[in-house]
Order: sequence, then structure tokens, then C-alpha cells
Amino acid sequence: MTRKHSPFLRQYKASPSRRGRASTRRGATLIEAVLATVLLGMVAATLASAVSFMTASQRRMQQRLGAAELANRLMLMYMDDQDAMPNKLLPIEYDMDLFRWTLEVDPVEFTMAQLPDEADDNAIGSGINFNRIRLVSIRVWLSEDSGGARGFSTQFPNSQLTRLIDPLALSNPDSLQTMIDSPGGMERLFERLMELDAAGGGGTP
Repeated sequence: MTRKHSPFLRQYKASPSRRGRASTRRGATLIEAVLATVLLGMVAATLASAVSFMTASQRRMQQRLGAAELANRLMLMYMDDQDAMPNKLLPIEYDMDLFRWTLEVDPVEFTMAQLPDEADDNAIGSGINFNRIRLVSIRVWLSEDSGGARGFSTQFPNSQLTRLIDPLALSNPDSLQTMIDSPGGMERLFERLMELDAAGGGGTP
């Protein structure tokens, strides 16, 4: 007695490779999902690295701007009243960071083709006297407490400001009166005049 099969069963038995193809498609889909996950992870890591770099660069720029702002303020303070300068041994706080700084004052020698007319060497408001001109340099850099260094280094955010300054040519017209009215102001003014006179030799260059 022969067993009869329905047309559906005969068609299914005639195509035994369907199950193999279906299994192959499931395997390819899994590999594609793994590759997509790996690529997505690489893209996410690249984006995170780029964002971190941009954040660090912006932070460094802010610290450099802070150092430049402090250098400018310290220079103005020196021009206004040298005795009001902060302690060099202590860091200065600006925004969220701490900065250290140094001050250097050096005499200047001028070589001129024609000598200027003689004038009172130490007379305030008598014009420029080249004997008392000083080269003032201020350096400001990120302190070790904020990720910088205790000594000056160009590897960390920093700023340097240099100016030629006449110590008696006060930037603020009220600075002279303020110095005179302050306790010991007259003594400091005369001491400064004596120091400039001794350094300049009392003559014209």
C-alpha cells in the first residue's frame, strides 16, 4: 500500500535547501549586528575624544587669558604704586585658578644721534628723563596648585608683559597725591628719587 502525499508536502520535500538558506540569513544578520556595534563604539570613542580635546583646549585658552589679564593688572599696579604690589611668594587667585608671577626691573641705555636738552633729572612733570627709564617685565603662569608649576615654564599657560616705564610718570594723576597722603608716602617718594638719582648718575646720557 503506497502512501500518498499532499502537493504541499511534495513541494516542501522538493526544496530541502530552504532551511539552509534561512539559517544562513540569520548568521549574516548576527555578524552585521556585531560589526555595526563595533563601528558605533569606534565612532562614539572618536567623538568623546574630540569633545574632551576641545574642552581641554578651551580650558587652556581661558587660563592663558587669565594670565594675560593678571599681567596687565600687575603692570598697572606697578605704574600706580610700586609699594602696593602683592606678595611674590603667594599665588594670586583669578577665576577658578591660582597663578604665580615674577617682576624684573632693569635699567635701560639709550643711544641717540642727538642729545636732548638738559632738564631737571628728577623733576616730576618736566618731561622724559632717559636716565630714569626702566624696563619692567612681568611674568604670570599657572601655579602648581592648579596643574601648573612653581617656577616659570612655557609648557603651562603663561603670559609675559614688558614695558618701558618712567617711575615718576604716574599713570593716574591722583596717584601722586595718594602716595603723598598715605602714611610714609613722602619718605617713599624721596627714597625713590634718591634711588633713581644714584642709578642714573645725575647726568644725561
